[in-house]
Formats: sequence, structure tokens, C-alpha cells
Amino acid sequence: MEKRFVAFVVLSAVILIGWTLLSRRLFPPPPPPAVSAPTVPGGSPSSPAPQPPPPETPVSTPSAAVPAVAAEKDEEIRIDTDDAEIVLTNAGGRVRSWRLKAYKTAGRPVDLVSKIATRTDALPLSLLFDDRGILTEANRALYRVERARRDDGAETVTFHWADGAGSSIEKSLVFAKGQRLVDLEVRAVDRGRPVTPRVVWGPGLEAEDEENRSNTYYADQAVILESQQVVRLPRRKIDDPIVQPESARLGWAGLEDQYFAAVIIPKSSRGAVTIAPLGQTALAPSPPPEDAHVMESPVVAVALSDGRASLFAGPKSFGQLAALGHELDRVVWFSSYSLIYACAKPLFLALRWVHDHWVANYGMAIILLTLGLRLLLFPLNQYSMVKMRKVAGDMQRVQPKLKALQAKYKKKNDADARAALNAETMELYRKEGVNPFGGVTGCLPLLIQMPILWAFFDVLSAAVELRGAPFAGWIKDLTHPDPIYLTPVLMGATMFVQQKMTPTTNVDPAQQKIMLFMPIMFTVMFSKLPAGLVLYYFVNNLLGIGQQWLVNRHVARLEAAPTKA
Repeated sequence: MEKRFVAFVVLSAVILIGWTLLSRRLFPPPPPPAVSAPTVPGGSPSSPAPQPPPPETPVSTPSAAVPAVAAEKDEEIRIDTDDAEIVLTNAGGRVRSWRLKAYKTAGRPVDLVSKIATRTDALPLSLLFDDRGILTEANRALYRVERARRDDGAETVTFHWADGAGSSIEKSLVFAKGQRLVDLEVRAVDRGRPVTPRVVWGPGLEAEDEENRSNTYYADQAVILESQQVVRLPRRKIDDPIVQPESARLGWAGLEDQYFAAVIIPKSSRGAVTIAPLGQTALAPSPPPEDAHVMESPVVAVALSDGRASLFAGPKSFGQLAALGHELDRVVWFSSYSLIYACAKPLFLALRWVHDHWVANYGMAIILLTLGLRLLLFPLNQYSMVKMRKVAGDMQRVQPKLKALQAKYKKKNDADARAALNAETMELYRKEGVNPFGGVTGCLPLLIQMPILWAFFDVLSAAVELRGAPFAGWIKDLTHPDPIYLTPVLMGATMFVQQKMTPTTNVDPAQQKIMLFMPIMFTVMFSKLPAGLVLYYFVNNLLGIGQQWLVNRHVARLEAAPTKA
């Protein structure tokens, strides 16, 4: 078994990297469980979960009836900000489209209002209430619109509606000049009594075109910051309504995909969150569409205790989000594991710094940062590789004597013979100065740096800064696969060269064949990964080849030194 140890370590490392790649794309780390109560206010009567008693409505004296207020026709309100072109509609005072100027998909600007929302007329900023019978016209009525520009340049859009029988809604949005947060205020009165509105974003958030989704591995995901903990719920886990009870420590809640997010931030940090499939809310279209996928699209509704909130809808740019406060930078999902996140954040900042100060090309920044990481980890790698190379040489040197011992006890299978073989083998190791477990100590430095390499992988997977960023020539987007598959082929070739340079004298022929097959398997797998990731592994392999050459030369000198003496 000793003679296979080195091969086992190398193969294990290769499998670990492969599993990291596959699991990161196919099985993202599971989020912490969200507290749930299987119900949703305003849910459809067919929902299998029982409705809880609605929260107490603030007691107030019924106000005098407000005269009926409504618009005569459908109207669109277009807002042009530094980052987005936004279209609002007075039908319910909602968002019809939210197109980002700097990001495109399939040649068109990214729209954070999903196609499902448009198709079902369940648009963002719809309202839900604890009693679905209250304000049934809230999302259907034509609101009267007032637009104004303040002295500071901020543009205010206010929607008014009243039925003349004591029920009314006022919804106001403030688009401040140069600001990425939109102030939102909602006041709702039902038959003279104030009621708490639940502001909706959704259904769904799929900013990427379906034909160009190969660069993403999650979308339509709910995300909540509550009590300093970020909870993420993939679409596949939102089968039934989930309620986060009212808390005084709600940071924000909304929907996200890999590169974009739309979150609602209560001003008072107090609120409740409801997450549900569209088909189990009062927003569900009637009759329901035949496509079940539509009805399963998630909706997030945030109850605003004082009716005030901020809204963020845009790219998950770490630097921009950090500048906005509210811990919005935690929307960027580098990792759910604290150790990996602790490594990923400085790595991302370093990548951005290299891009901003050295080279205005993220492909070159990846190359330089990979080189920097390799230099930083050079002592650990060198120690590990020399140690494993020396162990392989020692095992090769004593191999004839080991085979002689095994032949001596070949025909004896009893326990005493096996014990004697083990004893003589260990004695042989002692006399020859061979440490059969030296390969383990050689692997420890590799294990120490694994969180760093994993974190860099996560950074390259999550950074929206790489989206649409070209490298050179045929690579127009570092988050999309290489269109001509050149970098995956080069990565596989360098992996093959590394294997050929690594001693495998004591590895079984069958294991050698399996290991030689690994570069082919990785080439196929990497052909579908973002070009930025493939570029990183290709450069890392090139540097690894150089270091392996140095190791082999160094060990050769050590082995030759006694002979010269």
C-alpha cells in the first residue's frame, strides 16, 4: 500500500478540485434554514396551508372619506437615472421595466423585471395585505400621477388612488440624482383605518437571457439579511409559502441571480418577509397559465411597519454596494462558508486594485493576481513538492527490497506472517532512512492553501465586474465560455505536462492510465466554464510546470550529492 500513497495523494487532489468545480456550479452551498410558517398573507384560497390570524391593525379613529381619486387612462412614467432607464405604470403604481444601461444580455439592456412578471401582470411594487379582501383594487386601479423635481435635483413620482368610500393608497418614489437607492413610501387606508402594506418584488429575477445562461448557475433566488445573518433560498426550495416573522433587525430582503439583485430595505429595520410561489399569492393570474414554471416563480413581499423603505435594483458590484451601506455588500455571494469568505473578500479587492491601478483589463488582472498568489504561496508549494518528490525517490530506491520481502511472505497468509511482514518492512524503512508517511507532511501545505484557491474560484464566479469584460481577441466576455475552446485545450495540455513531470514510479499502471485520462475529462468540463476561470487555471498550471521543473532539478542535485562525495 505504501508504494501507492503518492499516487493516491495526487489523485485525491485532482478529484478534490474537480468536485469543487462541479459542486460549486451544480450544488451551491446550502443556506441556513429560514424560519417558516407555511402560509402567505393574501394567498390563494387553494393554498394547502391554513391562514394565521392577521396581525393587529393599528387602532385609529376612522377618518373622513376621501373623495374618489383615479386616472382616466393607462399612463407610463419614464425615469432616466445615471444607471437605469425605468418605466413605471399608473396601473397599480408599479414598475413595468427596470433596464440597466451598462449591462446587456442577447444584445439588449438587462431588465430586472422578469418576463414572467410582465406576462402575468404581477409587476414589482405590487401590494399585498394581511386580509386579501382589503383594497382589492390596489394593484388594478389607475392611479393619478404627480411628478415633481426638488431643489436638490431629485425627481419625485407620487401615485394617488381613492375609492371615495374611505379606502385610499398613496405611493411615492424619490429618485435622487447620483444615488443608486430609491426612496419608497406607501400609505394605505382601508375604510378609514391605516393598514400595513407588503411591498412586492417579483415574480422572479432572471436578468440573463435564457439562451445565454451558460455563465450563471443560479437565478430566481430569495435573499434576506435578518439579525446579521444572510439567508438564501433557491427557487427549488420555495415550494410553499415561507414567512419570516416581524423583526426589529430586518436589514433587507429581495430576489437575486448571480450578478444582479433587487432588494427592499425597511427604513425602520422592522418588518416581516413573505416568500412564496406566484401561484400561492393573491397576485396569481386567473385563469392560471398552462406553464407550471410561471406559477412557481418566487415572489418576495416585505411588510413595512411605517410604510417607508429604500429600494436597490442593480448589479451586485461589491464596491458600489459597500458604499451604499445597510450591509448591502453581503448580497454578493462569494461563499456561505466564513473561512472561504474571509479569503475571498481580500482576493476580490486585490483583483479590483490590480485592474484599477495596473492594467485596465480583467483578463490581464487575473493573470497578474494568479502570479502574485503563486509567488505568495511559493515557499509552501516548494516545501510540499520537494517533500513529496523526495518521498517518491526514497520509495523508488527501496522498492526492490520491498518486493523481495513481499515475495518472501507471498505464500503465507496467516496473521503471524502479515505481522512479520509489517515488522520487517518498518525495520527496512528505519535502516534506509525512509519515512513512509512523509507524503502526508508534504500534503499539509497544499491543504493549507486550498481555502485560498477555492476563494479565488468563488471570486471569479461571483464578480459582476467580469461580466461583459473582454480579455483578448476571441474572448469577449470573461464570464462566458471560450467560444473556440482554445483556453480549455491549453489548460488540459498543461495539466498533462504537469502529470508527466511528476514522478509516478510507484504508481500502478492502471492508476497511471486513470490519471492520464484526467486532463481529457477536465478539458471537457472546463469547456463549459467561464473563460476567466479557465484562464486562471491555465496560468496556474503554467506556473506549476515551472515550479515542478525547479523541484525536479533541486531533488536531482540532492540525490547526486552523495555520489559525488
